[in-house]
Amino acid sequence: MKYKLTGKARSRKAAVRVFLKWLSYTGVLLFFYAIECNPLIRGFCPLLLIPLATAVSMCEGDLAAGVFGVVCGLFLDIANGVTIVGFSAILLLCACPFISLLSRFLIKKTFVSHLLLNAGAAVIMAAFDLAFTHWVWEGSQTGISFVSVILPAYGGAIFWSIPIYALVTLIFTKFRPKEQQKLDESATRNEEEYDKQRE
Repeated sequence: MKYKLTGKARSRKAAVRVFLKWLSYTGVLLFFYAIECNPLIRGFCPLLLIPLATAVSMCEGDLAAGVFGVVCGLFLDIANGVTIVGFSAILLLCACPFISLLSRFLIKKTFVSHLLLNAGAAVIMAAFDLAFTHWVWEGSQTGISFVSVILPAYGGAIFWSIPIYALVTLIFTKFRPKEQQKLDESATRNEEEYDKQRE
């Protein structure tokens, strides 16, 4: 009987931790959305929701990454006001689960890997934005939009990727269950020992 109560208490604590983690992600999302709706520097608004979506994707599973990517994309389109609502959401729906699977099975979760993956996602989104939003409507004036709008916005998304990844990693580790932390620490220790033996 005592064991069952302990198990229930643990699962309740784990559920609270998960809720607080996603609440923190949502708080950061809303803060970045507010910045994009009211940029601090007029004429310059880095798309901070892109590195946020890619950073969360590196820490979470593919389903959660896809859902969070869609939400970030919708908020991005609403804040932008130029693109069709759902344009960025579709692109992030494709990118975020892919990043999640890559970081789970093929690459290590580091600042550099996030910088590269985020840069890849931002460049692809910038290309689609340039082709389907600016080039279609502006034609020969697209070069002006590329220099004054596309480069600062998507360049800012790449520039801010490392601080945003640090923030997301902090949230993820803060609300991760202690049992999972111990398992991860022992797994990294075993990997280090294995690498030393191979040398």
